[in-house]
Amino acid sequence: MTVLVSPALDEARRELVKGLEARRMVVVVASCSIAYSGRTGSDLGEGERLILFKEDGCILVHRRNNYQPVNWQPSGCVFQTRIEDGRLIVKAVRPSPLETLTLTVSSVEFFGSFHLKDEARFVLHSSEEEMQKAIIAEPSLVEAGLQIVDFEKKVVPGFVDVYGIDSRGNTVVIEIKKDPAGTSTVKQLAEYLKNFEAPAGKKLRPVIVAPALAKGVLPLVNKMGFEFKPLTLQKSLETLQKRADSDQSRLNGWLDSAERKD
Repeated sequence: MTVLVSPALDEARRELVKGLEARRMVVVVASCSIAYSGRTGSDLGEGERLILFKEDGCILVHRRNNYQPVNWQPSGCVFQTRIEDGRLIVKAVRPSPLETLTLTVSSVEFFGSFHLKDEARFVLHSSEEEMQKAIIAEPSLVEAGLQIVDFEKKVVPGFVDVYGIDSRGNTVVIEIKKDPAGTSTVKQLAEYLKNFEAPAGKKLRPVIVAPALAKGVLPLVNKMGFEFKPLTLQKSLETLQKRADSDQSRLNGWLDSAERKD
């Protein structure tokens, strides 16, 4: 482990090169400006930032607020460093597609490099609420043309997860399970259906959304005239993350546009 407090730039550069070559985690608090070129382009003026170089060759630059980095490059980057005009220049180059993140560092307040031992298995604990949120945000996860009317609708003897209207005007009643759906799910949905009536000339479509059906349940599903639509919790979480990233990107674009106008 190497820890430096307020090192000179040439010393910080030497230790950074050692850390990168040894595939260590490197944590730096520095005053720097940032330039990015690639699919788009951006510039960020001087400020104090937290910079993380990870063992797989990725880099993340954080400001004092927000959990997301203000700039980053994915794993597999090639790093270049030099001292120029009294500044430490660090370039993180992604070969394909070609992207370059350039940090111009005027001072370093903290430098640390170390190996992290982490062999634990990641186990995801979540709930059907994420699947529900994903379906509401992206109804096409169930089927194209589905329009959500309501969710957590109070009925006897409980709450309907999601219900909506399909592209043909039929009423769709959805029961969500994060685990393989069993007989109890079919019975539960059957009870909920007693509270719904399709418009004249339209159908009532009961749909079970789950990663799979439990063993032996398919014949009962078919007998009841229910439908099964496969959806995993992981797919739901990925959908929500993409949505969040897209929203953040649009917000950043709006803020950049507003700053340019100012």
